[in-house]
Amino acid sequence: MSDDISSGDQSGRRWQPLSSVQRRVVGVLIEKAKTTPDSYPMTLNALTNGCNQKSNRSPHMDLSGDEVEQALEELREMGAVAEIQSSGRVAKFRHYMYEWLGVDKAELAVMAELLLRGEQTVGELRSRAARMEPIADLSALRP
Repeated sequence: MSDDISSGDQSGRRWQPLSSVQRRVVGVLIEKAKTTPDSYPMTLNALTNGCNQKSNRSPHMDLSGDEVEQALEELREMGAVAEIQSSGRVAKFRHYMYEWLGVDKAELAVMAELLLRGEQTVGELRSRAARMEPIADLSALRP
């Protein structure tokens, strides 16, 4: 298995806001990497299904494979996502959000919840993010 990262040099990155589709794609990649590691990296079809999932998502989206593929290409250009070439016939995708954002595991779990569900209370964030990464208590989420 080899990583095909066309924009691997992170030193010159320019921060920019992510579109709603890019946020959903990144959120799903983070979530599935943590909660279903046997199915990660993800195919385009699996990622599209995850983006359109009706539970644990707000707002609900109905994205086409083309929309998800376009977001993946944009995220690849930013260095946040890579296409993985494996022995299978289908391309798979993984995130590089730890490196791209410079965050730890708990911070990325909270980020994924915010990307997938939007604004939440601190208690909701802790309980929902804890399925991906243990969070000791509410004070761990306060600055």
